[in-house]
Amino acid sequence: MTAVTLPTIFGGQMQTVAFESSTIAFEDSGPSTKMSNSSGKTFYCLPGIGDFRHSYRFLAPKLVQAGHRVICQDLRGVGDSGTKFESYSIDDCSKDIDAVLAHLNIKNPVILIGNSLSAAVAITFAADHPSKVEKVITIGGFFRDMPSDAYFRPLTPLLFNHYWGQPVWLSAFKGFFAKPPTDIDEYCAAVKAKMLSNCDHASIIGAMIRATKEPAWAKVPAIKCPVLLIMGSKDPDFKNPKEETEFVAKNIEERAGVQVSQALIEGVGHYPHNEAVDETLNAIISFI
Repeated sequence: MTAVTLPTIFGGQMQTVAFESSTIAFEDSGPSTKMSNSSGKTFYCLPGIGDFRHSYRFLAPKLVQAGHRVICQDLRGVGDSGTKFESYSIDDCSKDIDAVLAHLNIKNPVILIGNSLSAAVAITFAADHPSKVEKVITIGGFFRDMPSDAYFRPLTPLLFNHYWGQPVWLSAFKGFFAKPPTDIDEYCAAVKAKMLSNCDHASIIGAMIRATKEPAWAKVPAIKCPVLLIMGSKDPDFKNPKEETEFVAKNIEERAGVQVSQALIEGVGHYPHNEAVDETLNAIISFI
């Protein structure tokens, strides 16, 4: 099928960097004119499984307006990134961050934002490259394997394949919102078109779901920077979102000895940065 290129967040051009056997797609707002003062930061945003960099289409422009530089990356194998990577583990996904930072010649430490699975990716990168990360912010983050993984993972090769993986994923994706954004139908149409343009996307989503997060959890003691945990009170991915956030916070504080802040946003699901943009932004600005 004809390749589908997604619209851009910042009005400029999507960029790609060749890495390993494929490419990583990202957008860069560029340095802000306000970044000459000490308040200007560089944010590096990673979406969750099966989502695009456009997951930050509401939050990223607000961060730019506040005087920050924002980079939004598609995970390997998803969105406009290539689909010819040999592996889609948490460790592999974290290496892509370094490739983009090197390509952009960014030397100063960044603030990593990771949604869902990308929380584990962000934690991994922060542990492996402490000098390159100023702070970590997670949104609806997975840090460790959950009990449900034991029975769900064996089903993923059947559910997420070239033939019916796309409708299965879209059906699940819509269910992760408690307060869907107003453009949810248009956004899902873009996801559908993109996935249908390259059916490898569906099987890659399955591979990411099967990827264990335990190596990231094991690296928690190596984290050297402050961490903010943002969670929706109605996140369907967790039996008790508040308890999961408190458990993760306590473990990071005790094992890494770093400051951990928490922000529980009432009434929203797995994507607070889509469902409660201003509340999410306020939590981030207060944290930094």
